[in-house]
Amino acid sequence: MKSSPIDARSESNLTDIIDAIGSVPRVAYEAAHVYPLSAPDFRSSPGAPREHPEAGPLKIYLHIPFCNYACSFCFYVKRIGSQRDEMERYLSAVERELEWVEEGTPLAQLYVGGGTPTALPADLLDRALGAVLDRMPREAGASMTVECSPESVSKDHVAVLQQRGVERVSMGIESLEDGVLSILNRGHKSRTALEACDLLKGAGFYLNVDLIYGLPGQTHESFARDFDLVAKQGVDSVSVYNLRLNERTPVARAIQEVERMDLEVLMGWREFVEHTALSHGFDQKRWHTFVRRGSDSAGFSRAPCAEGFGVGRQLGVGVSSLSHVGDMIYRNDDKFGSYLTRIENGESPVGETFPLEPSDRKTLLIARTLGDGGVIDRQDYATTVGRDIDDDFPDALERLRNASLIEDDGNTIALSDSGRLVYDLVTLAFYPEKARTWLDAKQPQAR
Repeated sequence: MKSSPIDARSESNLTDIIDAIGSVPRVAYEAAHVYPLSAPDFRSSPGAPREHPEAGPLKIYLHIPFCNYACSFCFYVKRIGSQRDEMERYLSAVERELEWVEEGTPLAQLYVGGGTPTALPADLLDRALGAVLDRMPREAGASMTVECSPESVSKDHVAVLQQRGVERVSMGIESLEDGVLSILNRGHKSRTALEACDLLKGAGFYLNVDLIYGLPGQTHESFARDFDLVAKQGVDSVSVYNLRLNERTPVARAIQEVERMDLEVLMGWREFVEHTALSHGFDQKRWHTFVRRGSDSAGFSRAPCAEGFGVGRQLGVGVSSLSHVGDMIYRNDDKFGSYLTRIENGESPVGETFPLEPSDRKTLLIARTLGDGGVIDRQDYATTVGRDIDDDFPDALERLRNASLIEDDGNTIALSDSGRLVYDLVTLAFYPEKARTWLDAKQPQAR
């Protein structure tokens, strides 16, 4: 186990860290290293056409908005209580939107999220998967993941996933404390979640489960019990997220001021999470994901969604979905009805755009390396960008070195032990001024 970064949380060092990366945002969207979705200052662009990339493999994200209930922490687009006819209409729109993809285009990766894909009846889940897989041949080694929730996944869903060749399932559990689940408005009990783990592991899937820390009423001890229980169910990996609050999340009204994340609390939680995972035989593979030691996770690494200097090759299909094509990020209309109408009228479903300027692409490059727990190679950066990183970010690098958040040997830049505890927030030091200004303007919305 790495040495403890407890000294990094002294008052003086915390001041240095805040000077280097800023304080923990009280209003947050995606995690700080998921740029630019962490500062989603999109331009209204209704009906904007999506350009087509050059021939080659594409990543596909398919959004299924249907849910059986609305979690109080969720800020994603969802649809509660839809009947079959509405689901069928939506899938018809998805199929039509996928006509944007030339038939026969190789599939580099498929991720089906939501919402809750298993809120669809099993035959409609099969239709959703077929909309992609019957059009795009899967590349060798391309991963396919489908999200589910404990109370919605059934043996019939399992059969569909097996028949379609899906090997990885990601299930949102969030907590196994029934009292916490009630605050989150989750529609399942802890027992239901553990039974769903048995079902999915018994069917042979690689199973990832999601847990959240920093929830109202949650303690280190209760989180440790949650991790122990899912580990005993044989799950292959655990994705662990800190609670993020913004104006779209009802849980913001339930959390007490003392429970809000400041930097010291966040670092303490992350150190505890890492220690808990290691003690159960799970190693940290990405910023938020811990993989069971000895589990074969090679087939589930992410395919790059960009090549070169931020040239995107990812298509998002469905209401509110995001595409990164070329040097533009597109977001589909986030209103269920108008998304359907646009597609049915033969119009582009795009509602907003985010043009990636050179400053954005530099931040994106750092976010996907250093901000994701990886290493920046100075020569690789210079080759990709055409400039030295020391010329682009001299002040940020100096602040991070002074705060002991990075290790810099002159050739590569990596996070230090204490830097790994703020892996996402490190990216804030490399944000363009426009993104910082946008986020600062949002902070007064915090209660």
